[in-house]
Amino acid sequence: MEHIQLQLQEIELLQCMYPSKDEFRIQDVTVLADMYQYVNGEVDTPPRNLEFTVQFVLERECGGNLVFQVDAFFPIDYPKCRPVLSVKCGQLLRDQNKELNRDLREYVCTLENGEICMINVLQWFQDYGLKYTQKTEYTNMDETTAKGKINAAKYIFSRYLIHSHHIYGKDKRRNILEWAGELSLSGFCLPGKPGCICVEGLRADCEEFWSRTRLLNWRKITLRHLEEFQVEGEAEIEKLRCFSKFEEMNFDPHTCHGGRENIMNKGKFYQFLVAHACQHIFSYFFNIEGQISKQEI
Repeated sequence: MEHIQLQLQEIELLQCMYPSKDEFRIQDVTVLADMYQYVNGEVDTPPRNLEFTVQFVLERECGGNLVFQVDAFFPIDYPKCRPVLSVKCGQLLRDQNKELNRDLREYVCTLENGEICMINVLQWFQDYGLKYTQKTEYTNMDETTAKGKINAAKYIFSRYLIHSHHIYGKDKRRNILEWAGELSLSGFCLPGKPGCICVEGLRADCEEFWSRTRLLNWRKITLRHLEEFQVEGEAEIEKLRCFSKFEEMNFDPHTCHGGRENIMNKGKFYQFLVAHACQHIFSYFFNIEGQISKQEI
């Protein structure tokens, strides 16, 4: 309840700062309505995760403007855990956008958990956004302090659970496999309807995977849940992994609607999760509790 209240306070503040629909847009306004109903005690079911976009312009002294678009995802426990953010600017080169997103993730890692942070993030853009037209890295603190804080945040293990309306396309499936391998993530991808993705590894790598994946052409895709654990070093990260590698799975899908849709065998999927000691994630994908029938045993 407290987390949702803080999220609403921050959203109201952002709406005051960016009153135009072109500046501030909530992806699904029904989620906002559900949040108000929840904090007012009208419903008992926690709302879905909130996603929104902030767009703003920075003026350059040499002329011309930079238009930034920040896409934000609030986990249900935000601000106890950090938001998932990505940014793009059409006036910047691809490498500049990539550098901007990397530095944004590192900056967010330096912020304190438990406090709303979007105002600080947007101020960070005001302070350093223009520097990405040059080959200049930002620094919002002295170098020693910045490196110390970023290294302290480096060893955070994350597990992202991503749900899509469907995953069929060969290009998407190839991208998912290649990106997970490139970022040293473990987990799985279940193509079909619905499409389910689980990635686990260093927080920055999971965030990078989600930032790339969500930009593909989807009918609907959401980050259903994320888990985070502070660890002392890379050895502990390996102990927290439920999966030894990332792979595409297939659990006896059957077709319907004239062979157009592949529906997975949820029972075998649940067995797979039990075997990897992570059956708790089943409910995040399907909003139901899984169980193994006697026949399946």
